[in-house]
Amino acid sequence: MKNTEYIYYIIKIKVLVIFLLLIRFSFSNTAVYHPSTRNFEIKVNAINQVEMSVSNYGKYGQNDEGWYGAWWPTGSGHNYIFGAGSWFGTIVDGDTLVTIGYGPHGGESEYVPGLAGMSTSDPNAVIFTYPENWPPPSDILPMAPQKSISHRDFWCVYNDLDENFHVPGDTRPIGLEVYQSVYSWNLSTTKDMIFIKFELKNISGAALTNCYFGVCQDNAIGDEIPGNDVISGIVGREYIIDGDTIWVDNLGYQWQEQAEPGWAEFPGVLGVDYLQSPWDLQVGADKDNDGILDQYERDSAYFWNNVNPDSHDIDFDGTPDWRDPSEIPQLGMTAFKRFTLNLEPNKDNERYITLAGYNFKTMAYDPYGDTLQPQPDDQRILQCSGPFELEADSSATILIGIVFAQWYGLYQTPDSALVQIDNTCQFIYDMNWLLPGPPSPPGLTCVPGDAQVTLVWSNAPEFEPDPYYDVVGTDPTSQLYDPYYRRYDFEGYRVWRSMTGQTGT
Repeated sequence: MKNTEYIYYIIKIKVLVIFLLLIRFSFSNTAVYHPSTRNFEIKVNAINQVEMSVSNYGKYGQNDEGWYGAWWPTGSGHNYIFGAGSWFGTIVDGDTLVTIGYGPHGGESEYVPGLAGMSTSDPNAVIFTYPENWPPPSDILPMAPQKSISHRDFWCVYNDLDENFHVPGDTRPIGLEVYQSVYSWNLSTTKDMIFIKFELKNISGAALTNCYFGVCQDNAIGDEIPGNDVISGIVGREYIIDGDTIWVDNLGYQWQEQAEPGWAEFPGVLGVDYLQSPWDLQVGADKDNDGILDQYERDSAYFWNNVNPDSHDIDFDGTPDWRDPSEIPQLGMTAFKRFTLNLEPNKDNERYITLAGYNFKTMAYDPYGDTLQPQPDDQRILQCSGPFELEADSSATILIGIVFAQWYGLYQTPDSALVQIDNTCQFIYDMNWLLPGPPSPPGLTCVPGDAQVTLVWSNAPEFEPDPYYDVVGTDPTSQLYDPYYRRYDFEGYRVWRSMTGQTGT
């Protein structure tokens, strides 16, 4: 817990010290014990200016000591997140169940690494990182990606089936596997953002109804003594920035209006864009007004037989519309909730109704009331989607983009500073990750010899077209047109030699 969470006014300093020690002992940052036999792992993704800790058991933005785990810019030591993770709620046989990847109250995580039934010491229950130990083995993890998407991909799987890791007396396993991907690019336009994708699979053996999903972040900009952060949210709003009209939606953001001791610059603003949510499809309806009924939105045969072939990829991102999430109706952010240490849902029933958009204290339905700016405090944010159904063996995907920007002295309000970078974040998602990037690495063969080793690799990367050319290099009338962008842009090879022979050195 952050230091501010333990400070209360007590007259005698001796009593205060004892009280603080007791509180610190009672509410540790990691309330659930992780036995050494499991591959509980946290890695730091720092390919660009967002330095983010990511685990293989449900939490992110918290380091392996249970402390601040997200910094911006990279290497500065300026913290912005204390801990974060997903929440999934459903009702099974009248029992309200919520599995959490991170509980702000005590740092709890109710997931464990690996596939359901996987050995606690299985070497594949880890975080796979591009390019070090990439790709994940397809024979053991057939759902895992084999091709990287960004400059620094993370991928792992975790599940909620181990009862020993659920909060005693409050909850039990639902039957979930989560396939988690992290993407980040080190380009001038993408250096201040990182993406996290959650693919939830229902392995309970039965349909899950009345489901809700939320992303909970305990953000913490600098020192939280006293709590001086402010959280707000945008359901949908139009901005005019430098003459351009930009639409922003499903965005939560946090900032502070005081300088941070020891920081050379004024603290920036952190945003969380709820980019993808479960499908919102209703037979007979046309939710996105594209002339295609909802029941056909994911039907390739219908598109092929009934829709103009030129419209099969309406946004020209290389992905057919029936497989393009940005072209299929989604639930979006159905609730935006905010709470603090002193007013926080800590039980399954409280968390579930909060996910559903209710005030868990008053039971009033108020899904977006918390978007209004509150008084500064030590704040938490919960962005939610639901309700939806998850059939047995089916999956739902939720994806967020976390963005950062400087605002003080540049914009009147912190949200205005996020508009352009959030627009880029949205564009990257809408274009199905189609960004400038290097060719695929060549296959490498090592031939041992007498006091030497010969390296042989293919020249396939020299003849691999850059798919981003189709976005920016073909249509002179497009705003994205770049006459200098090349379809074939191979430049050369880089070869590294390890000084130790150990992986990663």
